[in-house]
Amino acid sequence: MFQLGGLVVTLVNALLGLLVWRRLRAAFPRHGALINGLCAAGLLLVAHPALLMTVASWSGLRAIQRHVPEPVSLIAMGAQVALLMYGLLLGIAAAAAAVFRALRLGRTAPDAGAVVDARVDSAAQVDSAAQANSAPAAQAAKAPAAQANSAPGEAKAGPEPVDEIRRRLVVGASWALPAAAVAVSMGGVLASRQRPVVVRVALPVRRELTSLHGVTIAQLSDVHVGSFMDAERLDELRDAINAVRADIHVITGDLLDHHVSQLELSARLLRGLRPARGQLFFCMGNHEYIAARSASIPAIMKGLEEAGAQVLVDEAREVRLGGDRLWMGAIDYPSRARPGEPARRPTADGLARALGQMQDDGAPRVLLSHHPGTFRAARELPFDLMLSGHTHGGQISLGRIGDYALTPMLPAGLYHNGLYEHRGRRLHVNAGAGGWLPVRINCPPEITLVELVPA
Repeated sequence: MFQLGGLVVTLVNALLGLLVWRRLRAAFPRHGALINGLCAAGLLLVAHPALLMTVASWSGLRAIQRHVPEPVSLIAMGAQVALLMYGLLLGIAAAAAAVFRALRLGRTAPDAGAVVDARVDSAAQVDSAAQANSAPAAQAAKAPAAQANSAPGEAKAGPEPVDEIRRRLVVGASWALPAAAVAVSMGGVLASRQRPVVVRVALPVRRELTSLHGVTIAQLSDVHVGSFMDAERLDELRDAINAVRADIHVITGDLLDHHVSQLELSARLLRGLRPARGQLFFCMGNHEYIAARSASIPAIMKGLEEAGAQVLVDEAREVRLGGDRLWMGAIDYPSRARPGEPARRPTADGLARALGQMQDDGAPRVLLSHHPGTFRAARELPFDLMLSGHTHGGQISLGRIGDYALTPMLPAGLYHNGLYEHRGRRLHVNAGAGGWLPVRINCPPEITLVELVPA
């Protein structure tokens, strides 16, 4: 699967690279050798991640992370996004131009009956003109001779001179699109390394539960240790979440990226977290299971628990806060177990088990689920708030219209960025701290801060 994706991206890179090369050669015909060298170097920089993924799948990506300096990888990934964005913009522009031409032709096309009538009238006019203008043929033959014997001083009309200023403006305008794609993508690389923004979510609770008023829960998700996430960046995330001084911390999966070796840095992050009430909860994401392929699921869970996390799998815990309490539950990642792995419950069974361990006593019930699609199965069940991740908020966002977040993830599912509500049941999807690619456009890294407020 990953190799097929790498092959598709490699072919797209080759086609777009050829297009850019041809445009550069046409714009600067005197610098062919320089353009050839620059295009070859640029394409190699952009294409090497996808090419290695085509050849070696995950092993190729791990080799890049181990052996290629991080600044080079960041630039390469930013350039890759810029090239794909340029291709997308070209496609949109070509489609818009085709629609515009079709509309113009539709407006100017005459009616079929009118065309027939016009042809009949034209034929009649030709016949009458031929009868009326029966001048001798010699007069027609004299015209070319008169032109040939024109005065020798008269010059023939040549091609119009090229307006160099206009030509340069046209060439410059044609490069505005790729320049914008590069600028936006490289800005996205910088944005992916910025300090996480704090997104606040209010959770109403009963007024008589006074010990819960003002209690806060900080959520971190999709850190992806090992995927452009080194120790220095992890320290920045640790300091950012500790700075909000939340009572409880939760991590909604994908702390690790793909290998058990990333457990050491992951545990280092967990040990550095300082929730005010001392509680840290964790739910499994798909990448914890991917990392377990290099060890085992119990080994991953044990490492997380030894670092201070309470790993919940289709279960719930009571959290006492003064004289009141809240319930914290978590749902397993919805996927089938691989051969040799312990069987996993269907999502409906996991929800029934976790919610069955929560008493219906008016205390707020919070569910953790890495995959936000779980909300569709749970939204008619008795809980108050679900915290999810998995989608990284799409990483590229054009804003939001109602419940529709305009990101690349929208075709894959409605619930993927921000806060949603269905008949009093709330879902918040965290945009994540890491990512598939180190590029974020209008979708910064996020820490969610939930505050319990009197209803």
